Amino acid sequence: MASAAPHALLLPYPAQGHVIPFMELAHRLLDSGFAVTFVNTEFNHRRVVDVAAAGASPSGIGSRLRLVGVADGMEEGEDRDNLVRLNAAMQEALPPQLEVLLEGSGSSSGDGLGKVTCVVVDVGMSWALDGAKRRSLPAAALWAASAAVLAVITGAKKLIRDGVIDDDGAPIKLENNSFQLAESMTPMDATFLAWNWMGNRDAERLVFHYLTNTASTAVAKSDVLLCNTFADLEPDIFAQHSPARILPIGPLRTWKRSTAEAPVGHFWHAEDHASLSFLDAHPHGSVVYVAFGSLTVMSSEQLEQLALGLEVSGRPFLWVVRPGLAGKLPTSFVATNGRGKIVRWAPQDQVLAHPAVGCFLTHCGWNSTLESICNGVPMLCWPYFTDQFTNQTYICDIWRVGLRVTPTGSKEMVNVKRITEMFDSLLGNSGIKERLKSLKAMAEKSMSVEGQSFKNLDTLIKVLRK
Repeated sequence: MASAAPHALLLPYPAQGHVIPFMELAHRLLDSGFAVTFVNTEFNHRRVVDVAAAGASPSGIGSRLRLVGVADGMEEGEDRDNLVRLNAAMQEALPPQLEVLLEGSGSSSGDGLGKVTCVVVDVGMSWALDGAKRRSLPAAALWAASAAVLAVITGAKKLIRDGVIDDDGAPIKLENNSFQLAESMTPMDATFLAWNWMGNRDAERLVFHYLTNTASTAVAKSDVLLCNTFADLEPDIFAQHSPARILPIGPLRTWKRSTAEAPVGHFWHAEDHASLSFLDAHPHGSVVYVAFGSLTVMSSEQLEQLALGLEVSGRPFLWVVRPGLAGKLPTSFVATNGRGKIVRWAPQDQVLAHPAVGCFLTHCGWNSTLESICNGVPMLCWPYFTDQFTNQTYICDIWRVGLRVTPTGSKEMVNVKRITEMFDSLLGNSGIKERLKSLKAMAEKSMSVEGQSFKNLDTLIKVLRK
């Protein structure tokens, strides 16, 4: 009698930038003969299922992919962008529900997937590894951001010993706020460490301890520590000895799949492919694409300056404005003559792959950064919090494939004139475009059959099959 297929339980952190690479990894496992139980919080599960219902599931995949929702411990209507509250609630509410899934008693009748045989959790959810370890199941932890940020978090104790940060993660006075993880590595700014840019010192302290505790747990309790990056993108990190061996398996994205087979996982969906139809009507390299991710917040005054800057620039633009921000746009702002389009969501990977897109005004989330690189699109960087400032340093100073959006004067406001100047500077920079070609080629090589990330994925699959 043939043995049952391996059955992986995947648990991402409940944010769009984590769910997307986890779902791509799920499909890589499905391609390799695994069954997958994909666990979201109920809040995000409803959003993912609603979007997935609008598309067709690839042949044979639907029967081996089970989407499950679990209660996150928060009340209806609570602010799930409050990460401190969300983290505390999940640690209490999720473990008993995961026990049910690991035991198999949470399976719906006749799903035929069998018991879970291996687990992949988000590094930020590594407390969920306890159930897997009690059952001696193979387990991996995936970090959805850069290896540089992961190396800083896993090396936090050394940074404390070296006097870079205090016991609560706050930067200690340094020359230019700069430090290096190792002598051969590029300097990093302690002011913009992942936990140090949230506007509230109490929250920053709690997030610091949460990140460092979950990272150390992931190192101690997972069989392999994964990262959605590739070695040639962050060579200094992989050339150095670090507190944990990080296995790069990126870029995890949908570029090798047809649209019909793209992994589910997005929280929003476009009506009638409006974004792509808009791009089809514009010349090569002419459109400014604007998207700030799922959490970025802007004041009404700053949104007005951006809207006016897009109008004054004279360039066609596609702007993703989440429902929560749409109400802050000036009432006089109307994208006229078909030159601009505002949508609630866009299929970003397809948008960035479209030849009409000339540049990307981005919050510098790691997924957005990778997608821009993989499609050779120059970036105009407008980070908001967490790792986005580190990503901006990579983009602007190390890879040199983008430019910073800098405030005008002392009021931290980016005005219309500065916005139009930045578009002109970026779109006229031939050096950026040449460097992007090189990075894009490296990304494609990493996921080719002979590439390091592809080989690392094969290593992961062997670990999970044990």
